[in-house]
Amino acid sequence: MQDNARFSPLGEELQNWVQEQLQLLREYARQLEVSDTHSITDEWLDELWLSWKQAAISDSKAVDSFLNAFGIGFGQVLVNSLGFDWTYLEDEYGADIAVRALPGSADTRIAPLHFVLKRWESNEGEYVKAAVEEIDQIVREQALDHGVQRDDA
Repeated sequence: MQDNARFSPLGEELQNWVQEQLQLLREYARQLEVSDTHSITDEWLDELWLSWKQAAISDSKAVDSFLNAFGIGFGQVLVNSLGFDWTYLEDEYGADIAVRALPGSADTRIAPLHFVLKRWESNEGEYVKAAVEEIDQIVREQALDHGVQRDDA
């Protein structure tokens, strides 16, 4: 199958939206009394995820807002810890904000909002740390397969 994905940098509006979502994520953490942290980490996100689920908030607007903020937080962890970059992705599934590693070779990409939504729909518990470890392994294997030296390796 041919990959027809197109990547473009996030425009200013989307960059601002990402920053707003990261600020909102910290606000949710304060509301849920999850410890404040200087950087968003996989462990912190797992703690926040479990706290949100325990709060059992059912208002659909609040849930959507949290999932958007959490998805951006998940993407930011991949950016911070695995060398991904934010991108705007257009492919056979549509258009979405995404993160990408190994640009120009494997073009490994994840749509973090969709990734998080799927975990919400399947009612998963703690998953972020394990997902980040699995994604790291996949990117390492793809880098080897494509003969790419990763900057974060």
